[in-house]
Amino acid sequence: MTQTVGKVYAEALLRLSQEEHCEETVYEQLNAAADMFAEHPDFMSLLSVPDIGAPERVEILRSVIGNEAGITENFLCLLVEKHRINRIGQIREAFNAMYYELFSIAEVFVTSAQPLTVQQRDALSAKLAAKLAKKIRLVESVDASLLGGMIVQYGDTRMDNSLRTRVKEMSDNLKKI
Repeated sequence: MTQTVGKVYAEALLRLSQEEHCEETVYEQLNAAADMFAEHPDFMSLLSVPDIGAPERVEILRSVIGNEAGITENFLCLLVEKHRINRIGQIREAFNAMYYELFSIAEVFVTSAQPLTVQQRDALSAKLAAKLAKKIRLVESVDASLLGGMIVQYGDTRMDNSLRTRVKEMSDNLKKI
C-alpha cells in the first residue's frame, strides 16, 4: 500500500511529538504554520525556489518563524530543505486526522444563518459528544442564505435543519400536488 507524501511526513511528526509528549503544542503550531502559508502563498513560493540553496531558504524561514529549535520549527525547516513545504496542507490534513483519532476528537462542521451563541455552541457540542462518544471540535461558518437553522456535518453524516432547505422541500412538495 502506498502512502502519500503528506501522510508519511505527518506520521513521522506525530510519532516525534508523542515521544516528546507535546502532541497538542505541535498540533497548534503546525496548524498555525499551515494557515500562514495558505494566507501567504508567495512566501511558500519563495521557499520553493530551486535557485536558492537550502541553507538560504531555511534562513529565510527562520527569519519569519524565529530561531527556536522546537519540533515544529525543525520540521518546517526539514520541509524547506527537502522541497516539501508545498505539501504543508496535505501534511496538516493527515496529521490532524491522526491527532483526532489518537485523542478521540470528532471534527464537526456547523453552518448557521447567524453566529451561534455560547449556549447553542455548548448544547450542540454536548449533544454530539454524547452521540459520538468523542470530544467535539466545532468548525463554524455563517451563511445568511440559510435564513435560519443550521447544517451540521461530520464524517459521512450531514444534518440539514436549515430554513432554506425546509422552504425548498415545501415548494417541491407543492409542485407535486
